[in-house]
Amino acid sequence: MNTRRSSFAVCLIMAMLVLTGCVGARMGVSWPAVGLIDYNGEQNIALAYNNNVAILSPVNGAPLRLINPLNGRPILDSENNPRDWVLQGSANNGAQFYALPTVLDEETVLVAANNGNLLRVDSVLLEVTRTIQLDDKVVANVLVVDDIIYVPYQNGGLSARSMEDYREIWRFHTEEGVWAQPLLVGEMLIVASIDHHVYALDRGSGQLIWSLDLGGSVASTPLLANDRLYVGSFNKMFFELSLDGQILSTYSTQNWVWGSPAIDERGVLYVADLSGYVHALDSERNLQELWSSQVAERGIRSGPVAYQDRVIVASRDGKVYWLDRRDGVLINAREIDNRPELLGDMLMLEPSESLDIDAPLLIVTSVDEGRLLIAFELDGRQTWVYPR
Repeated sequence: MNTRRSSFAVCLIMAMLVLTGCVGARMGVSWPAVGLIDYNGEQNIALAYNNNVAILSPVNGAPLRLINPLNGRPILDSENNPRDWVLQGSANNGAQFYALPTVLDEETVLVAANNGNLLRVDSVLLEVTRTIQLDDKVVANVLVVDDIIYVPYQNGGLSARSMEDYREIWRFHTEEGVWAQPLLVGEMLIVASIDHHVYALDRGSGQLIWSLDLGGSVASTPLLANDRLYVGSFNKMFFELSLDGQILSTYSTQNWVWGSPAIDERGVLYVADLSGYVHALDSERNLQELWSSQVAERGIRSGPVAYQDRVIVASRDGKVYWLDRRDGVLINAREIDNRPELLGDMLMLEPSESLDIDAPLLIVTSVDEGRLLIAFELDGRQTWVYPR
């Protein structure tokens, strides 16, 4: 790391400690990553946090059991106990995990570790079959498209690697880290960076198409809607961008915007900031403010969830808030036991053929290892907690 980058990183981390109470890129203070993953023909919850990656049942939050495909029986450990789908960093050079696993096929997942390794894992037997050395640590999800792996690096840059032999095809350099998953838009990769820029790259060659300086670090993946990009930055601004790299509209927030926005079927955007505000903006009228409400006692790092007639946010104050999306009026609030910081993004699950749940579930992440995931029904009733 050069002197300029090192100085910037130190200043940024100190600023985060003062202004937000959390440090950058999940260093020191970290938060779980959560998403959906296809496993055995069904969708389940994937969780990455510190030393573990797990696949959990959405029904009760329990880790899935490893099943022998030859006889359909549970796979046992050395003490004859059924094995759960939990990949241990302690068994893989002390790896820590902040990026979700990526499914390659029915038997294989890729897991990017924060020790600079990319692990190819047999998802049936939960064995690492190959370790690929990367150029840097990874805290954001990788993107796999057409047998190419796009890897964002914690300390700067993005590389494209072949799925066939994992060789690097091209590398794009940024001045600071890439802490958000790249976004594919046609043949362009949209890359948000802590160096204040959003970049558009040719996904085949890595050549720069355009870049925009947004005046502050960008730590979330832009939202694509109506052929426009929507993203916030650490300079207390929210932006509407065209796909050819023009700033179309801006909106001033109360504090840094870290999480990605949500959008509903009416084209209303919901943006949260680190002063605990939620803002509703009209995407068809140059980000005109519809309402703005200070909901939480502390900052909101994660992106909001817009579902039915609700907007839901989780805050560093240890509470989850349900708002009426029409006017921002508080409908319900749930306090998590011991009020752990809620820093990670939330996950909204709807009943479907691939999800074995009867009603919608909201999955909230916390930094309390005793309750990493908390599942709520739409009315705020808690249904399960992981770990239990």
